[in-house]
Amino acid sequence: MKTILLSLLLLSLQVPSLARAAFYQWTDAQGVVHFTDNRNNIPKQYRDKAHRVDVTDSAPVVVSPRGESVSSPAPAATMPGGHDQRWWQDRFKALRTELKALQDQRAGLEQQLIELRRKRTIFQRARDREAINAMEAQVSATDAKISEMLNRIAALDLAAAQAGVPVEWRQ
Repeated sequence: MKTILLSLLLLSLQVPSLARAAFYQWTDAQGVVHFTDNRNNIPKQYRDKAHRVDVTDSAPVVVSPRGESVSSPAPAATMPGGHDQRWWQDRFKALRTELKALQDQRAGLEQQLIELRRKRTIFQRARDREAINAMEAQVSATDAKISEMLNRIAALDLAAAQAGVPVEWRQ
């Protein structure tokens, strides 16, 4: 019995398997290319633009939603993530500029908050306390925006790393 199982195992290993998988590819409004193996994971607004990519042991073939073959995408070595150097640099620069503006805004709000607290210590008026509460709410909202911006930069950096974007393009 062992020899029969062993011979079946060896025979199955000698027969080349025809590995085949289908994936779907789409590009969102920000120009980010997405892949999934489940068509239901594609957002509704991008389903009509999604392409099926058949992957086998040979080169991948992109199939349009209407069933015709489309030329395979450009190699990642020429344009990482489907974008050139200028695009990546502009994206990183825009996000970092916005982050810097938010940090500067927060510093100004913090200075105003310190001044309001000083005035409240001197005058002890109710409207001073209301102003402090409003300023603290603005500082908290700015902190949330800064946190979101840091997350967006980290996500772009991760996407760039996964796409093979050189580090100097991310500066």
